[in-house]
Amino acid sequence: MLPVERIIGEEGLRLRDGKLSLAMRLPWYRSLPFSTVEFAGLSIDGNPVSLERATIEYDGDSWPLSQNGEKVNSFWFVRDSAFLCLSDPALENGEEHEVALTINVNPPYIPGMKRANSQVETLRVQS
Repeated sequence: MLPVERIIGEEGLRLRDGKLSLAMRLPWYRSLPFSTVEFAGLSIDGNPVSLERATIEYDGDSWPLSQNGEKVNSFWFVRDSAFLCLSDPALENGEEHEVALTINVNPPYIPGMKRANSQVETLRVQS
């Protein structure tokens, strides 16, 4: 899998501070503002996960996923992982789960383009 096709980060799925955290990579060849990235869907073991209360953590900052479209001055660098965090973890440490994530990228310099990127991986929950 090419780096621009990978969206689940090497850090995988972790339980941290009472939250479930999924590492994500930017599926693009250059850095982009977070406002141009849409988190289109997450499912675990085939069950859709509500992202209504999800947050994004990146570079020491955290914000509600619902505010991601406003992050025009916060850039996601291609070499860094961002984390999708769920405050209601229903998974236990050590379990394996099939995780499917879809991220859409809308580069600001290519008007009208929307690139959908999906990846499915079996991940072990770590602490």
